[in-house]
Amino acid sequence: MNTHDAKHEFVSFVGARGAKVASMTPGSAVEAMVSFYRDVRAEDCDMESSGDMLLFQWGTYDWGDGPKFEFDITRQLCRSGEDEDIWQLHLTFRLEPTDDLRSLGDGHKWCHSISELDEFTQFVRSTRAFQHVETRIDESPGLDYECAG
Repeated sequence: MNTHDAKHEFVSFVGARGAKVASMTPGSAVEAMVSFYRDVRAEDCDMESSGDMLLFQWGTYDWGDGPKFEFDITRQLCRSGEDEDIWQLHLTFRLEPTDDLRSLGDGHKWCHSISELDEFTQFVRSTRAFQHVETRIDESPGLDYECAG
């Protein structure tokens, strides 16, 4: 996969498995992104500098539209060591921040390579955030591909 095509490749990858991004639960979103990372490698990344990674993050944030609890799995692709070459494919659920969701706090975990993928996946599944929202169907995820630099 070429990094410029990451969003299209992900949507195609999910579709080939009979699913749609818009109908994913947080649990199926994590599974899809982990599988995509494992099965579809980036050809134009700087692998010497952690050029292809996964990021799991959660927490309650207010980006100007009022607070939301965010549950996010991201693939980060770096074509070089330059900031303008750092791209992120975000699969993000934004939920109303109930007291239960706020009580989960915030956190994150990186997966720097395929060799860390099993440990990363176990970590994600063991978090209270994942266990609390895994099967929710009340919000569709947003899928965004943007320069993070």
